[in-house]
Formats: sequence, structure tokens, C-alpha cells
Amino acid sequence: MEPDAQLAPRVLLAVADPLLRRVASSALRARGYSVSATTEEEAALTLARSFSPDVVMVDLDLPSPEGGYLFDTMRALTDAYIVGIAPPDADMARIRALRAGADDVVAATLNPDELAARCQALLRRPRQLHARWDPMQASVIALGALTVDVGRKEIRVHDADVPVTRIEFALFEQLCRRPAEVCSRSELLEEVWGPNWVGDTHVVDVHLSNLRRKLQQRAPELRFIHTVRGVGFRLSNDLLRSIDEPIVTSQAGSPQSTAVVTDAPGHNDETETDRELISA
Repeated sequence: MEPDAQLAPRVLLAVADPLLRRVASSALRARGYSVSATTEEEAALTLARSFSPDVVMVDLDLPSPEGGYLFDTMRALTDAYIVGIAPPDADMARIRALRAGADDVVAATLNPDELAARCQALLRRPRQLHARWDPMQASVIALGALTVDVGRKEIRVHDADVPVTRIEFALFEQLCRRPAEVCSRSELLEEVWGPNWVGDTHVVDVHLSNLRRKLQQRAPELRFIHTVRGVGFRLSNDLLRSIDEPIVTSQAGSPQSTAVVTDAPGHNDETETDRELISA
């Protein structure tokens, strides 16, 4: 049974190993948690600010874009419960993390049942910031002008509702949970249609193309979805850069248009920054 995303506790999972990310996030979702998972350090910091997690599980070996380790940056950034993930024999790393403020430290090989149980045990601990948890705000991802309400299955741009289908929302939710990280067509198909789906993988392109047009009708100055040729999709650099930038409005009060992107055949939707990121 799918958990009620509006009421599910939120877990942010930041690990270097893609397989660990996939197994752990699937296990936690199956046990009733709303999970955002990434292998990218920048994306992890973006999610810590936008996803408002209740529990952050972070690989102790991941470096921080701000210097040092990602664990230390997370500890200073959020008041969520912090769980360090360490290699099985890394005793010193476990001790350092606990001394640095980790609420718990687990091994990367931990059984999924115990992983979920440890999250549950943390959430039972009294903590002022978590004692009055508001379920109406429990599953909202905010990225600049974009708001994705996972519980209500709603997307808003500049506080205006964007009418989307169930599949369009499900696909976009996966991209928002992994900002700056490319989601392949096969990954999106498995998450949205299930592992036993059979058919043309470009059905994903059709739904995201329709969604892209709807989003840009609300904000022509922003590009929301970037296509990585031959690989898949991710959120655009335009959107990620807008998170900390003020929204520019015209004299009429509507968002100022600075660029328009279409889905016309042969149109290349890669900016120079995008090409640099892909080739890095």
C-alpha cells in the first residue's frame, strides 16, 4: 500500500553509492516514509533547504561543496535528526560523527528493516522543532518560484496552479526529489509505471513535453526541465539558480519574461552551462 505522502515523515538520503540510494530509498518508502534521495552533494543541500526533512541520512565520506564533509555542513544547516552512514569497519568515522552531533550512525550494510526502525526511534524522541509537526506542510518541495505539494498532488508556479495529469505530476515529483541529478528514462518508468512495465521508453518524453509547456505558460522566463540527450531528464539550471534569486516582475505585476523555450523539432534546449555540466 502506498503511504499517505501528506502524513509521511520526510527522509533525505544523501549517499555516494547509487545502488545504496536505490535500495535504501525503496525500503524506506515501502515502510511509509516520504523519501528524497541523491548522490549529488549540491542537490543534497538544495533538498535540505527545500524538502524540510525530518531525518537526514548522509554518507560520512561525501565532501561538501562548501569545504570539509557534507555531514558537517548538514549539521549546521538543518535542525532535522542527522544519521551518519559509515562503512562497516570505520569505527573512527562513527565516533567522530557522534561527537560532531550525529543523532545516530549506521553501517552502509544495515538491514532495511533496522534502517526504518532507527528512523522511527529518532522521530519518537522529543525535540521542540518536531513536536508540533504540521501535516499541511509535511510534503511541500519549494524550489524558487516553483512549489510541488506531494500530498495534494499540486504544482504551483508564482503561486498560480498548474493543471497537470497524474502521470505528469508523478514524473515531475521524481525530478524534484533529485535536483541537479539526471533521471534516466528507465528509472522514471520504474518509479512511475512500475518495474514490470513494457513499451516504448519515449512515452516519458511525451508526458514531460506536455508538462514543460504548461509550466512555461506560467513562467516564460524560466526553463524547468532539461533534456540530457540520450540519457534522460533533470531540473534545469535556470530553476536551480532561481532558488536564491528574487523574482523580477514587470510593471504590470506579472513575472518578467527573459527567455522562451519551445519544444519545436530540432530545438536545442541546452544552455552553455548545461553543456558544461554534462561534459564534466
